[in-house]
Amino acid sequence: MESIHLLFVIATGLIFGSFITLASHRLPRAEEIIFQPSHCPACNATLRARDLWPVLSWLAERGRCRHCHASIHWRYPLIELCTALLFVMIYWQYGWTEKTLILSLAAVTLLTMIVVDLEHYIIPDLVHCVLLPLGVWWNISALTDAAWGLLLGLALGLALRYGYRWLRHKDGLGLGDVKFLAVAGVWLGPELLVPFLFFSGILGMGTALAWRLLGHGRKFPFGPALAASLFICVAYPAAPQAFWHMQMWVHR
Repeated sequence: MESIHLLFVIATGLIFGSFITLASHRLPRAEEIIFQPSHCPACNATLRARDLWPVLSWLAERGRCRHCHASIHWRYPLIELCTALLFVMIYWQYGWTEKTLILSLAAVTLLTMIVVDLEHYIIPDLVHCVLLPLGVWWNISALTDAAWGLLLGLALGLALRYGYRWLRHKDGLGLGDVKFLAVAGVWLGPELLVPFLFFSGILGMGTALAWRLLGHGRKFPFGPALAASLFICVAYPAAPQAFWHMQMWVHR
């Protein structure tokens, strides 16, 4: 039974990964993501079932459209495999539980956010609209903490945005990032916002370094660091606990 559950988790992750590839392509273009049939971006041919098998269709057609033979970017199978891996990690951590369902839906939303921000430097409002009720669901037994977390996250986001503008006369944080900090507060509550910001800073510095090494310039998307930090702090409570233990050790 365990192996059947695992196969189901992997298959579900691959399917949702395919949805992420679609959503991350259409959201920045303000295209419909649910009812519009899948189609080739190059020739606009409607894709059939044989074209939509996650990873397998890409491999079978050797990374090309079956209709026009245009190259299909490797982002598609990569995102599908990453989603399946995240689903497996969540399943191993929480088993067949309600938390697994909530975290899996959050992972899909966060991965969509990461891809869109990496490719377009924006965080779609739909990301916040999905993460907010999921955060309330996650913290349904601690709604007071969730409310205080939202207010504190929003205040921190606005302070970082306008404080940086006052000091450097330019935006250091986009409004999408500010909204995300508010939504993250719903998930984390006031106490976990501090380690969340610490991990975000570390991951942000890594993103900035990689961005410059890849030749993309000094401006880099901060959303992926925020998304990864939120997932780490929520899915792996030992991470923020280790942060607080480290702080206690430093101040001895």
